Formats: sequence, structure tokens, C-alpha cells
Amino acid sequence: RIIWGHNLTQLIQNWAPDDPSKTLCSGTPRLAKDSNYASAILAAWKDDVDNRSNDAVTSVAAPIVYHDDEGCPLFGYVHRPANTVQNNFNLKNNHLPGIILFHTGAGPQDVFLRWKADVLVTDSHTFPDGVVVLIADILGDETGWAWDTDRSRYESVATYLLKPDENGNRVLLQSRVRAALDALVDQPGVDPKRVGVLGFCLGGHPILELGRMAKECVRAMVSFHGVFGSVHKMKTHAYQRKEFEFKDDGKKEPCHVLMCTGKEDPFVTHADLTTAQAMFETMGYKVAVMQYDDTRHGFTNPAQAYNSNPAFGYNPESSGLAWEAMRCLLKSSLNANDIF
Repeated sequence: RIIWGHNLTQLIQNWAPDDPSKTLCSGTPRLAKDSNYASAILAAWKDDVDNRSNDAVTSVAAPIVYHDDEGCPLFGYVHRPANTVQNNFNLKNNHLPGIILFHTGAGPQDVFLRWKADVLVTDSHTFPDGVVVLIADILGDETGWAWDTDRSRYESVATYLLKPDENGNRVLLQSRVRAALDALVDQPGVDPKRVGVLGFCLGGHPILELGRMAKECVRAMVSFHGVFGSVHKMKTHAYQRKEFEFKDDGKKEPCHVLMCTGKEDPFVTHADLTTAQAMFETMGYKVAVMQYDDTRHGFTNPAQAYNSNPAFGYNPESSGLAWEAMRCLLKSSLNANDIF
């Protein structure tokens, strides 16, 4: 049973800007690289909250433990509208769409992802009936060890996770993607036929695998500066992806894939991007690629303004354009009124 935590809107409104590192950088789990990272995300989050209307939806969140096929525990975080945990709310109708967020190389314990999950849950324009968001874990990181400056543990886990076998399959990654889907649709009130998936950076790999797994519940997938290394080693499955049949006029609509990337991102090569696009299109997905000028890796994250690595950088204009494109896609793909 999930014990729901703080009202996130109230938590952020009461945040003091001189005190982010005490809980985010040294607590358990660790949620930020350093105080600059924590301050940048919390400031952006607080700005979001301050600009919401007084009657805006509020969100609550709680940790969740789920398991892959081998029984390995995975440590996610579930966000949902506060009114959906009240006793008088009927969760038996399964009318809420669900969204999975797949994390960057910083792992699932990232205040950036918690901010984005809260933004999604409180976006009543895109999700007028509400939405449930799962921050998924593909590393098995409960404490935030993926933040460690010593990257040896991360490199070992990621290499094992992403290495294709002789048939071009990444069995462990598929298992953890499947576990995330199961964990999301098991949440009370979630419609098992209306799932969207967002992947940041490393999170591009789960989107590739979902494309090859062809899960009918997934109606839209979006990558933000998603990396697609090893995509050339994967085999495109010899089936067309099944389409969704609309109830009103019998028309069919394929799952949509939106890939948002910067033209100056050295981690997302032109070859990888075009190969990934071709793979999705071959399997029947409807693909859109958005490439932004003067935009580097991690462009959606305000904390990248403090990253000394020239490959990274925050671009608020590109971030806003990508986020708005994602909102439009999810609104048209996941809302029952728009679908049926």
C-alpha cells in the first residue's frame, strides 16, 4: 500500500532558496549533483508553482518498489492528482491516462524528474481528467548512487543493461521497461490502454525497446535529447505495429513518436538519429523529429547552465518548444475525449 507524501505544491511554495543542499545533495536518496543543480531546479519548479492559478490541481507523490523478471528491485516514484487519493474519489473507473518518465544517466533519484512529473500532473489543460506519472528506474538505484563522481558502478551497470545479445535484443532492459509498464497500469485509476512515455538522455534507450516490443497500451513516446547508441546493432522486428481502432468512425491511428534533439548535441549523432527514425517508421510508427539550432545535450534542464562540460547546456527556448510539442501530442493521444 502506498503512503502518499507531501503536497508538492505546498512543499515548493515553502522552499527557502538558501537551503537546497541540506536535503537534496546529502540526504537519502540523493536527488541532486550539487547545490547549484538543486537550486536551479527548485527555482524553476517554484516559478512554475507561483504562476499556477489558485484553483490549479495539486499533486502528491510517493516512492514505489517494483521488480523486473529476475526479481531485481527497482525504485520508482509515483505522482498523481491529490484529489485522486481522497476517500470519495472513485478509482474503479480506470479513466486516468498514465505516463512513464525514463531517467537520464543521473538515475531515477533526480529532483529534475520530480519537478517534471509535478508539472505533468498539474497540467489540467493537457490532462483535464488528470494523469498518473511514474518515474521509472532502469538501474536499480534506491539511494541516488548514480550521482557519484566515481562513474565506475554506473558504467558497469549501464554497459550490462544496454549490451545487445547475439540476436540484437537487450533482454534486461526490456524486462525493466516491461516492469515499469506493469507498475504504472497497476496504479489505481490508470487506464491500461492509454499510456505515454517520455525519455530523457539515457531514457532514449527504453523508448527504442518499447518500439520493438510494440505494446498496444503505449499511444505516444517522446524523447528529449535521447541517446540511441547501439541502435545500428538492433534488428527491426518483422511485424507491423498494431494500430488503434477508434470507436467513432473506425479509423486507425498509429502510435506517435516525437524525437526532440539539439543540433549541437555530440551524444546524438546524425547516424543514430536517422537509424532510430527509420526503425520506428519501418515498424509502422508515425515519427516526427524536431532538431533545434544552437542547442546542446541536456537542453531541457536549467541546471545544465552550471555544467562546465561544453557538450551540455540549457536552452530555455528549445526546451519550451519541445515541451509544448510534447503537450500537444499527449493531449491528442491520451485523452479519452480526443481519442474516442
